[in-house]
Amino acid sequence: MNSTSKNFEKVERKIAPLKNELLSLAEDLIAIPTVNPPGRNYSECAEFLAGTLKEIGFEAKIIKVPDELLPSLAPHGEGLPRPIVLASLTKGGKTPELHFNGHYDVVPATGSWSTDPFEPVVKDGKLYGRGSSDMKGGIASMIIAARALIESEVDFNGTISFSLTPDEETDGFAGSGFINQRRMVKADYCIIAEPSGVENVFNAHKGSLWLEITALGKTAHGSTPWLGVNAFEKILKIARAIDEELKPMLAKKVSKFQTTSPGGNTATIMLGGIVRGGTSVNTVPERCSFTVDRRFIPEESIDEVKGEIFDLLQKLQDQDEELKIETKILTETDSCYTSLDSPLCMAVVESVAEVTNKKPSVTMCMGSLDMRYFVNAGVPTISYGPGNMQMAHVENECVSIEDLMTSAKVYALATLKLLSMQEG
Repeated sequence: MNSTSKNFEKVERKIAPLKNELLSLAEDLIAIPTVNPPGRNYSECAEFLAGTLKEIGFEAKIIKVPDELLPSLAPHGEGLPRPIVLASLTKGGKTPELHFNGHYDVVPATGSWSTDPFEPVVKDGKLYGRGSSDMKGGIASMIIAARALIESEVDFNGTISFSLTPDEETDGFAGSGFINQRRMVKADYCIIAEPSGVENVFNAHKGSLWLEITALGKTAHGSTPWLGVNAFEKILKIARAIDEELKPMLAKKVSKFQTTSPGGNTATIMLGGIVRGGTSVNTVPERCSFTVDRRFIPEESIDEVKGEIFDLLQKLQDQDEELKIETKILTETDSCYTSLDSPLCMAVVESVAEVTNKKPSVTMCMGSLDMRYFVNAGVPTISYGPGNMQMAHVENECVSIEDLMTSAKVYALATLKLLSMQEG
């Protein structure tokens, strides 16, 4: 038995008795309603997290996004503060550094819940509450893993660090985006506790481009429509062209990265999430718009994605002199990936296999994650955590308590593998 295995036995013996502490920590986090937007109760949650990390031995601090940057980085935040928890603990040399990241914001608790979403409930081996799966449960598992590593007094060499951030649910500009843009994280590896499922690892995710396309017409009375230009009819022409020309082409773009859902590794486009237009039944509409949600694979570039759409729109305008179009980019996020043969990916995959006795799948997340900010900053990053994406954002969100424990063990073992003492 090698030193890593021996050390992990010690840590595992520490994690098992911490089950109640893990559950209590997750419950305490869920009970703080950090709903985004707009982002209320962020400060309370950040202070609780920083205090918890200090109690187990970390140096922890809270930084805040400057007020003058809030309108641009958190436009839906009503000017509320965006606090970020940064913490670290070093043993032996300062490097290598393994960084754990998690977002503490949650989406609104819409739908018909059987219980209060912010009063956590344990039932049938599961913890229910908004954020249980996405991703306060994962944050709790990371912290308990760190506590077990410290209390077991095992040897490792390097730094364990944390960033606990807001605003992932609104693109992360004032959270992980901010700290990476400012180079506040300079780690060798990063693990994000997104709900991948305990037998699955995300080593990649898609990018996204959200647009609003507006057709401009000319108003007229409904009884004399020939005197106007019907923006609704023009927007139908645009939608039809995207559906008939662009969508079939995208279906042929298949990523080398697999997904948990069959067919999820293709490029996609979805129209009409929001549709606007018209003012009355008997008036020719002078404006009509719809949104576009374009998801692209790592093999595509954002410039390529934009070019395909804008070139098609220009072609339609060239064919119809009455067609006037306005476009607005609502948001754009990069795709990213970390190589399967990277030390990080191999360590996490090995750790999952050893803890669960099953070989995990390694897949691409079909949504966008904060992974991109760390990867773009040069930090190899994967996402792994309890829960699953099917539980994210839904009513009666829950996570298996056993999965919380499994994730804590995986985090601890991966840490030992990546920060193992050098022999001899």
